Amino acid sequence: MTTNIQPNHHESVHRQVVRSYFHKVLDQGNVELIEDLFHPQCVMHRPGGTVVGLDAVRNVVAHRKETFSQFGTEIHDMFGSGGRVVARLTHRGVGGGIWRLRPGSFDISGKTVTWNAIAIFRFEADRIIEEWVTRDELGIILQLGLFPTV
Repeated sequence: MTTNIQPNHHESVHRQVVRSYFHKVLDQGNVELIEDLFHPQCVMHRPGGTVVGLDAVRNVVAHRKETFSQFGTEIHDMFGSGGRVVARLTHRGVGGGIWRLRPGSFDISGKTVTWNAIAIFRFEADRIIEEWVTRDELGIILQLGLFPTV
């Protein structure tokens, strides 16, 4: 027996907010949408550290634009429940400057890099109030030739 379970209204809105964040804000750099998508007291737990507030989100996007001359996100899976959405995705970018990773800062100009990530979003009033991100940093480091391979 096949069951077709439809998400409730909030789950649909939350998924659309996540899609807009990745495709319109991160990929295209539309920072004017940040206030519509993020709660003013939002917290982003990212591999490089925790950032708080709308200005911090704007800085994350500005850094992405400085670091990558081209950038795109493919969302493979997305599901949500209880005011949270989880997305499994792949980012692809062409370096346009210095990228700060946990092991240090590296000039990736002209280099193409692809990495997988999982992001969990918590919502309040249909806006992102908290985000947790994990990404394949070892894969990034190996692609960029920053760690000798055997």
